[in-house]
Amino acid sequence: MTGLYQDAERATDEPPLADRYAGGEPLTWHGAKVYPVLSEVLGDVPTTVTLTLRSAQPRHGVHGLGIGLAVEGGHVQLDGRQLGGVDVWSDAMAEGIDLRVCPTGAGAALSLTPVWVDANEAIVSWSGNYGMLITRERSCLVLHCSTGVGPPDFTELVVEFATCPTPPDPIPPAEAGRYGGALYDLGVAMHGRGDELQACQLWRQAADSGHAGAAYDLAVVLLRYAQLDEAEHWWRMAADHGDVRAMAGVAEVLERRGKTTEARIWRAAMSAESGH
Repeated sequence: MTGLYQDAERATDEPPLADRYAGGEPLTWHGAKVYPVLSEVLGDVPTTVTLTLRSAQPRHGVHGLGIGLAVEGGHVQLDGRQLGGVDVWSDAMAEGIDLRVCPTGAGAALSLTPVWVDANEAIVSWSGNYGMLITRERSCLVLHCSTGVGPPDFTELVVEFATCPTPPDPIPPAEAGRYGGALYDLGVAMHGRGDELQACQLWRQAADSGHAGAAYDLAVVLLRYAQLDEAEHWWRMAADHGDVRAMAGVAEVLERRGKTTEARIWRAAMSAESGH
């Protein structure tokens, strides 16, 4: 493995890595940083953690390889249960697995560390020559994990780790109208924090329930990304609810497409609606 160490430390008179860590801080080993745990601070909205297996090569005496995920100030939501942590084994990560992590207060954080099943079928971590070399790629971090059995070998388990905000659960149409305003306000808050993707998801739900303001703001963002068809769709929806700004938006899209006659009709309707 280029740039990473495999079975590089064989001296028996050196203490294992677990005895050399200072809390959760990494140590320098053969010029590389080895981490006992990877910690990530969570925001105040649910986060989806994705773990995807790249390779697993358990050595003799290791009967299972995995990643232990623990949450402080929150929980993992799994099969209707709220768990403080969960061990995710290599077979579960083979096709990639998404875990929903929900913070319950400020300062919530998650932590990841290698876990393994030893020869006695016990689940073990934080012992021996365990640790992780961490590399960064465009869309994820890659965790190169060594178990505590034998000398360090950071090719034993290699896992991709990524996070993103969890999209909110869809609201049934019969109930959506009751929550349109709340969804819109939450979208405004997310947009103010710079999370445009989450804002658009919330505005789309609010617009589906008939919220004209959400439809207008969603169309503004879509136009900025040159998605004219969708922008026109949402502006027309808001315009049908009497939103004068949306009428101007429809006219703008039509003019960009060379449909000047229809654009003039919309501008006339806008003037009539606004009383000018």
